[in-house]
Amino acid sequence: MKFSVIIPVHNAEKYIREAVGSVASQRLPGDTEMEVILVENGSGDSSASICDKYASGSGNVKSVHMGKASAYEARQEGVRISSGDWIVFMDADDKVVPELISEIQAAIDKYSSKDDDIDVILYNAAELHTPDRRMFNFPFSEDMIYGPDNRQDFHRLMCSGDSLNAMWNKCIKRKLALETCLSDGRRLNHGEDLLQTAAIIDKAKGIAYLDRILYLYRINEEGLTGSYHEEFLDNQARAWEAFDEFAHKWCGDKYDEIITQRKALTCTIGMKKLIYSNLPAKDIKGKINKMMATDFYKKYALLELPDWAPEEDVFVHGLQVEQGADMRLFRSGLKHKLKSYIKARIRKNGI
Repeated sequence: MKFSVIIPVHNAEKYIREAVGSVASQRLPGDTEMEVILVENGSGDSSASICDKYASGSGNVKSVHMGKASAYEARQEGVRISSGDWIVFMDADDKVVPELISEIQAAIDKYSSKDDDIDVILYNAAELHTPDRRMFNFPFSEDMIYGPDNRQDFHRLMCSGDSLNAMWNKCIKRKLALETCLSDGRRLNHGEDLLQTAAIIDKAKGIAYLDRILYLYRINEEGLTGSYHEEFLDNQARAWEAFDEFAHKWCGDKYDEIITQRKALTCTIGMKKLIYSNLPAKDIKGKINKMMATDFYKKYALLELPDWAPEEDVFVHGLQVEQGADMRLFRSGLKHKLKSYIKARIRKNGI
């Protein structure tokens, strides 16, 4: 059995060595093969040369350069050139535990011996600074195969929250990965996991769950998902439009209310990333008005947030729904800049 570990790489020079090192440390069963595919997409740092160095030093590592491309496209390019029977996805700033592949293979062997048709293995994860604490409280059992007729919990979780969205805690049979490439021209850096996971859950023959921490996630505010990017809200709007089709196919209008609330939260997250960004104040002011003028923002931003929305998002949403929201949001951003400046001065002067 062969596994392909696909890692999109964009400006990850600080982390890629840890990521690849954790994959190289896998304790593989004797008959198991593994390849690592580094898909570098338009980095402005030394990521490209680091990837090439790994590839030149090992026949099991491939380095691919796509130029300027989205995370969506980079991951799918990795799938297309992979040669493994199973695909494991990973982000370049994260790590995996040494037992990742051996645990997955043991599960595949277990179900294959029972003639169960599985093509997805889902597993749990932890944040890097709390490696023993599960990130997700999934309602799944290790003793079941979730086929098309008993996937209601998957549909509910996909519609009502984001706990299933990530691609990095799933191992997928290559055939299914190819069928769900969704190579329809979308260039998404944000919201792409929602779409790919929805397609996988929709088309999978059987899903198995390992209630074990096999992936270590780094909270990286410098990454694509952690800071302001102008295309964020447009990408998310297109992702939500496509996801609506899956949700209605699975559940009709049952989850329309919570999905609408999640769209409102998406608007708030986009605004939060903008007003608390490192952009010059004059740029932030103009971009606030530009964001507020978009169709997606006008339709959803002032609606109710989900009950589980984080406190900081609830605060920003409160500014969004008030009179003179543009100036209130702008002033909140200025206060944040001032506090950040003072903190930086204190650190610099050792006060």
